[in-house]
Amino acid sequence: MEHKEPEQEFERLFIAIPLPEALRYYLKNESARVSSGLKFARWTHFEDFHITLQFLGDTPKEDIPALFAALRKVSSSSKGFQLKLGEWGTFGLPDSPRVLWTGVSGELEPLRELQKKVVSATIPLGFTAETRTYNPHLTVARKYREEQPFTLERLENLRVKGRPAGNLLPDLGWTVDAFVVYATRMHAIPMYEMTEKFTFFST
Repeated sequence: MEHKEPEQEFERLFIAIPLPEALRYYLKNESARVSSGLKFARWTHFEDFHITLQFLGDTPKEDIPALFAALRKVSSSSKGFQLKLGEWGTFGLPDSPRVLWTGVSGELEPLRELQKKVVSATIPLGFTAETRTYNPHLTVARKYREEQPFTLERLENLRVKGRPAGNLLPDLGWTVDAFVVYATRMHAIPMYEMTEKFTFFST
């Protein structure tokens, strides 16, 4: 009788910076305002908003302890920095985008350095770095689904619409003092589950 090895168990993982609760709710309200007039196939659940540092993909569970150990070294040598939610934009065709996103501003150099450190720590473990230039953002929606062409002007009009006159925007800044590893739970709502948090040694 043929002997079969047991199937290896995997977790679909990625490393990211989570968004503070107040800003998750802010983006939730902004998304609701925009989605009333723009049709996308899928809108990000507000608990899933994040800034990706590195996508890891299907990771054998037996390899996760070594991954966490490497990432703890990164967090112990990292310091806090300031980010702020920025302008909205798109990826893909201008009139039929595949991704609607909001960018970030603030101390972007420490963010890029953190991303490089994360990638450098995971490559020796067999993970692959993306070839594209790192472009930090938070995905808001995917796959535009209207015959009418998408325009940034329509987007901005919807974001402004419904706000009380003279209503000031909340403070959209925060201190990044940690990153996390998320596991993807397909078809779950929200879809991303934090499996480990890595707090910086110094903020």
